[in-house]
Amino acid sequence: MPLQRGAGVTVDAGAQPDRAGPPAPRQLKRPPARFTNRVGELDTLRRVLTADGGDRPSVQLITGPGGVGKTALALHWLHGLRDDFPGGHLHASLGAFDPTGPVAVGELLGQFLRALGVPGSRVPLDVEEQGALYRTLTARTPLLVLLDNADSEAQVRPLIPAAPGSLVVVTSRRSLGGLTVAEGARLLSLEPFQAEHGIALLRAALGEDRVDTERAHATTIVRLTAGLPIALCSVAARLATKPRASLARTAADLGVGRRRLAVLSARHEEDSVQATFDLAYDALPPEAARLYRLLGLHPGAEVSTGAAAAAAGLPVADTVPLLDELVEVSMLTEPDEDRYVFHDLQRLHAVEKAERHDSADEREAAQLRILEWYLRAARSTEHLVTPDQEPIRYEYTQRRPDPSSLPATGEALDWLERERTNLLSAMRTAAQLGLPRLAWQLGDAMWPLFLLRKHYRDFLTVSQLGARCAREWGNAYAEAIMRNRCGAACRGAGRFAEAIEHYRGALETLPADGDQAAAIRSVEGLGLVALAEGRLGDALREFTDDLRRSRELGREHDVALALVNLGVTETKAGRAAEAIGHLEEARSLLTEQGDAYNVARARIDLARALGHQGRFTEARGHVTDAEEAMRRHGSVFEQARAMQVLAEVAELEGRADEARRRYELVLPIFTELGRPEAGEVAQRLRDVGGTST
Repeated sequence: MPLQRGAGVTVDAGAQPDRAGPPAPRQLKRPPARFTNRVGELDTLRRVLTADGGDRPSVQLITGPGGVGKTALALHWLHGLRDDFPGGHLHASLGAFDPTGPVAVGELLGQFLRALGVPGSRVPLDVEEQGALYRTLTARTPLLVLLDNADSEAQVRPLIPAAPGSLVVVTSRRSLGGLTVAEGARLLSLEPFQAEHGIALLRAALGEDRVDTERAHATTIVRLTAGLPIALCSVAARLATKPRASLARTAADLGVGRRRLAVLSARHEEDSVQATFDLAYDALPPEAARLYRLLGLHPGAEVSTGAAAAAAGLPVADTVPLLDELVEVSMLTEPDEDRYVFHDLQRLHAVEKAERHDSADEREAAQLRILEWYLRAARSTEHLVTPDQEPIRYEYTQRRPDPSSLPATGEALDWLERERTNLLSAMRTAAQLGLPRLAWQLGDAMWPLFLLRKHYRDFLTVSQLGARCAREWGNAYAEAIMRNRCGAACRGAGRFAEAIEHYRGALETLPADGDQAAAIRSVEGLGLVALAEGRLGDALREFTDDLRRSRELGREHDVALALVNLGVTETKAGRAAEAIGHLEEARSLLTEQGDAYNVARARIDLARALGHQGRFTEARGHVTDAEEAMRRHGSVFEQARAMQVLAEVAELEGRADEARRRYELVLPIFTELGRPEAGEVAQRLRDVGGTST
């Protein structure tokens, strides 16, 4: 039965271990369909690799004002170099002008590490550790890296791969002079189109006859758009939808600049870009114009159809044609299916239009619709796991969205993965808007993603922000929940001292006369840290206290989990007979409660205890069924645990060859997950005569 691990790598329990590693990332977006001129700049860029000699990474910086075509030039050039970098292509927007500000270096390193095959659970929490791992992974094979819309040198430097011969292209409106000094970056400053080049773009989009017939007016259009490709493409897209519209009328309309989009670095450009966007906006039907305005309020960089429908308060079926219309006239781009993106200048224009045409109450309602849509969508994934605490209800202020905008049941985990950064942005935005309760709820709703996919760095970030929001909200129980999750994130990453601090902090947060359910998670966490550190006496004491608290509070599910943890610890302490009793009781309780995930967990650990009692056939039956259950739940870690127990049972039976084969299969999985079990498996592999390298 197959086990998914890493970046799409598949291990079959009956096959030899796959040592090929994850596939090389291929993240470069496709270049724009129409690309005009830039012949001289392309010639300059093509000389970069030859000139640098390949003894270190080559860094090329492309600067220029917003909308001048930096990204289009980079993609057009790099598209032809893809085959020269079989090690992979990485591409990220550094978000210098994103609504939530530049992307943090830790988030960018996390994106790249996951693209290179590092599971979210193995991405270090510390930025320095992330950088060290990134340098290690990129030390041998040259990579192609595009860093778009950079804000500072400090944001760029940690993302430069270590392998000589790598090519890093950075686009920015800023000069980033430090890169030329410290990294030997070459600088290419991109200027707006000259008249003939702008006319060439219009001819390519509208046809030679149409442009040449009104060449004087075409020249005026280029002048009034300041030769900026983004502005010219906006004009061309509008004219392409109106084949009988004259260029003369368009040129006249462009001459009426409103002088309000002062966002570019070049002093003379603001009027023309404002007028260009205004011209396209004014031609939109009212519903499309409204959607354009409200999408500017979206907290993340990419918008899905569901989030767009929420922004407008419309059904999905009514929203899709409006999105198509905005894409058609180049006011949005669609880089991937169901993902829509603004150019940052267009986002500013959209926000400006919203401030001009929509009241503060209307804008606030749209933001709430977006944020509450993300909460409803994330809450619709709760079926993936059993809740780890009593739910804290949230009273929605906006009406229920179109059900078709929410993730389908079978796509819930993939939806959480894809929307991870948007959910984090939504949580931060809610906190910034003074909505701590909503922000906390958004963080809480991400629990299934963190339980099943780990993402320890994001897990800790969300939990820390959640704890702060709970304090601002004034809910000690909610704060304790998030402090416990901080502990879980640190424990999973092997930072045990920090985990203990968080768990103890959660216990101190709870008032003595308040709900003590969260204290169960704290005591359980302290026991799990002790177990991981090999302090079996401490672990038994904490789990016994956990069981007592759970029984006193009448929480049967927590009673079952405490019994599982007691059984695991007793097996390690050489008390397998007691462990079997506790694990059988836990399995029975969890079955009654309908918790298939934790039933499978209990059966994995029951199999280990049965193996130590010589009951091998029973042990194999339990663990084989449990492995299949964990495959259905999508838990790579628990599948690996099942495989480990199968290996241990084989070893106890004296079937060394089978044990060795199974240990060799499971070791790279635990290693990729960054789990301490890897050390234990490596030692067992040596004990049965295998290799742990």
